[in-house]
Amino acid sequence: MLRSFRQRSFTLASLMGAVLTLSACSAGQPLPPPLPELEKAAPYTLADATFSQTLNELDLTQTALATLATSHAGRSDLAVLGATIAKDLTENQKALAKLAAAHSVTLTTAPSAANQKIIDRMQRLRGASFDRSYVRQFTLAHTHIKPSLESQISTSKNKDLVKLATDAQTKLNSYDAQMH
Repeated sequence: MLRSFRQRSFTLASLMGAVLTLSACSAGQPLPPPLPELEKAAPYTLADATFSQTLNELDLTQTALATLATSHAGRSDLAVLGATIAKDLTENQKALAKLAAAHSVTLTTAPSAANQKIIDRMQRLRGASFDRSYVRQFTLAHTHIKPSLESQISTSKNKDLVKLATDAQTKLNSYDAQMH
């Protein structure tokens, strides 16, 4: 019995010593430095909002035309490229909409009336006439958006929008090269 009492006393004394040692270790230590503030995204400027609307319009229109190319094109390479363009620009448009919504900018969900007329006219074309018109429309749209992309990339402070513009520029240049 005496031996059991000694063992319990020794164990209890060891445990108390460990607790006191641990509490003494943290007693004089300085507090850890505060965490850095989360980096805030650059605000959306009027130029950013205008560019977002322009790129959204291009995405909507070119996605509709590329979808038509999958079934109306006479050239099989244009049909395959149309599927790729439709997929890529749909993803781009979703990312743009998410980014714009985070900055309280609402984007349209349908092409403008003028672009819808182009889409409607292109729906009636098939084969080589569709191919010529599609390449011409894509080249025209690419030429129109190119200065906006370059300007946005060089002047915007919003890193996410710059990345989106850079990706769009790279893809559009690639598509244009493949069409010709």
